[in-house]
Amino acid sequence: MAPLVPCENPECSRSFGTLQAMRSHLRQAKSCNWWTAFGKNPAHIAAAALNMEPTLEEAMTTMISDASASATPSDFYDKLGLSYTNTAGLHKVVDSIPRRAGKWKVKHLSFPDRPTEKFTLRHRDILESVRSLWGDPELAEHLVYKPSTLFTDERQDHRLYNEMWTGKWWNFIQDKLPMGRTIAPLIVSTDKTQLTQFSGSRQAYPVYLTLGNIPSHLRRKPSQLACILVAYLPIDKMNRGKFSKATMGSRYQRLFHAAMTEIFRPLVAAGTDGVEMTSGDGAVRRVHPILASYVADYPEQCLVTCAKNGSCPKCRCRTDEMGADGISAMRTPRWTLDVMANAKSSTSSTSAYFEACMAENVSGHAPKPFWANLPHTNIHLSTTPDVLHQLYQGVLKHIISWCQILMTEEE
Repeated sequence: MAPLVPCENPECSRSFGTLQAMRSHLRQAKSCNWWTAFGKNPAHIAAAALNMEPTLEEAMTTMISDASASATPSDFYDKLGLSYTNTAGLHKVVDSIPRRAGKWKVKHLSFPDRPTEKFTLRHRDILESVRSLWGDPELAEHLVYKPSTLFTDERQDHRLYNEMWTGKWWNFIQDKLPMGRTIAPLIVSTDKTQLTQFSGSRQAYPVYLTLGNIPSHLRRKPSQLACILVAYLPIDKMNRGKFSKATMGSRYQRLFHAAMTEIFRPLVAAGTDGVEMTSGDGAVRRVHPILASYVADYPEQCLVTCAKNGSCPKCRCRTDEMGADGISAMRTPRWTLDVMANAKSSTSSTSAYFEACMAENVSGHAPKPFWANLPHTNIHLSTTPDVLHQLYQGVLKHIISWCQILMTEEE
């Protein structure tokens, strides 16, 4: 049989089966002299007996039990050490906490022919977000500032690609920068999300940012906070009026690029000239933040790269030639912009302009893409494969259907 636990009050002769029972007795037994000696605070009595601090739950329990003994609200604030006395004070304390990636800004966008119809963009300064990740002390020892070349064998016949700094892109861009500069490769992702199917069918269009200098196993770790929410793109519904369905689709694409242009505007000068940033180890470096990778599903890849829906956002292969042998020429930002410029100069109507663009598998709905002025950025190379639409539906699904055609039911 387990030994009994006597009351810690020398003048109390009671014993209890467990320590918890004894502490509960101290909270309630007003006959114990310790109740008065320790200011009627049984949590402190038990803590003194066990040589430990009372928990917040115990302190709150004590405060509540003391409320019946003519305790005032100020007693609660003093004993709990609170710096606020009401909800408004709590909100003020929370708002005083320094923001991790800068303050949120609100900007209203509109079309020239409809200046009263506003579309709300909420965003942070993208440079401040980059500085926040760059200067995070927890990431200081993990950040990589220069490219490297890895091989799997001693003869260096087989190259290893496992991080952004091991790729050819970083070496290519690094050679274009002045000596002593480093790169902050920006990895941006967007995904329009359906929040509810009721109560107005709410949606959100977040933009996330992380850096290629951070190892991938840390970028994917939610507790590391290596990914920052940079913006919420406009999701306001447009007033259709007399516009056709095609015109409405065109306007949504123009709105997307106008909002992204506003977000990425600081990167035009920063990516060209570089900015000084202090990392978590205290070192100051001249950094060029450059858009390196854009993560999105296939429909958004077409929207971002101004590619015709159904075509390849990376190469110029026509849709009816995708199964043919050979390698098609790659798309480049300059080529895409030239297609739209040539279509505009060689046509006299809007419909003819769109037909000329579509003939080259280019969507001409956004004549001023957000990436047009971004330095060292190839938006077509920066897009990453979409597992659902491109790998599964674009490759695996066709392979399965071909196998079903080639094989009999018995096979």
